[in-house]
Amino acid sequence: MTERAESPRWIELAGSDDPRDVVHRAVACLAQGGVVGLSTETVYGLTACALSPEGVARVREMRVSDPSRPLTLLLRGPEEVADWAPGISTLGRRMAARLWPGPATLVFSSGFEGGLAERLPEAARALISPTGDLAVRSPSQSIVRDVLRLLPAPLVITMAATEKHPVPGTAESLRELRGLDMVVDAGPTRYQRPATIVRIDGDRYRLEREGVVEAPDLALCASLIIIFVCTGNTCRSPMAEALCKAILARRLGCPIDHLEDRGYVIRSAGVAAASGSPAAAHAVEIVRRRGGALDTHRSRRMLPALAHQADYSFSMTAEHHRLLIEQVPSAESRAYLLNPDGGDVDDPYGADLETYDRTAQMIEAMLERRLDQIGLV
Repeated sequence: MTERAESPRWIELAGSDDPRDVVHRAVACLAQGGVVGLSTETVYGLTACALSPEGVARVREMRVSDPSRPLTLLLRGPEEVADWAPGISTLGRRMAARLWPGPATLVFSSGFEGGLAERLPEAARALISPTGDLAVRSPSQSIVRDVLRLLPAPLVITMAATEKHPVPGTAESLRELRGLDMVVDAGPTRYQRPATIVRIDGDRYRLEREGVVEAPDLALCASLIIIFVCTGNTCRSPMAEALCKAILARRLGCPIDHLEDRGYVIRSAGVAAASGSPAAAHAVEIVRRRGGALDTHRSRRMLPALAHQADYSFSMTAEHHRLLIEQVPSAESRAYLLNPDGGDVDDPYGADLETYDRTAQMIEAMLERRLDQIGLV
């Protein structure tokens, strides 16, 4: 058990000869049940090791906000969410993958049965989740991530808010607090705003506290994202994008421009595209005849970030698929050929309108099968 100091050890990270020594000192303090003031990218927080009932109790005592709200568990990365909440929905996993590491806390009221949360000491668990909710986050700030790497369990954290400093964006806001064992002053936080809090309830989410991640970006993170990949993003993949939107709109019974409001984001890109080129004129005409629109399309290059975010990517050829996986190996489990039978979609570039029409027919038939396979309405 740590002996409480009247004033905390105050360490300025920028003035330290060896930042690794600061991390080790913080880890040692936390492992002994201490409470450490650490910076995330949003605000400064009061942290304790989740395995220490003493430390967690002290954090809970120092919290000035609603005592019924859960304390947040800080995880190393999105890949750990399944260990702590193995039964969470696809939406929960999707949002963790897209929001973390970053300034968002996800709250679950179920789905964590059988997970690591049940292995925490009972006394600590009761303080962390007083009403049974589980709040988790993976921050991006380097100091707290370095500490997490060396601890055998997550950190428990709560915002170090006071009446004078409701949003503690600097370490100075911690000087008036009593009960801290150590403060690591890493300078002003990046955002100077609290983390966004999102409650996940099955396949629905609710914004519980506004923060760094704003509502439109949250909606995008919650959406099912499909991308279509070809070479120049002027013929095949734009046609697939537009036809997919038309099919989905028909299935959902909504206008095409309402798809994103319904949680569907459809995009296309090219592995060798020059950004800003319009769709081929024949592609525009054929798609128009089939209920879609390509008039405003402008080509975009296939960037790794887009492939990383996508729930599904469909390539026109095996070569496009190979290049995509070569650039973004992590996308392999979500990347497919558009053709369910494994063949390529031939490039109609430079051909006549009839060839474009045949290509569109092929793409449309493949899309119907692919959307059925992934269970979209």
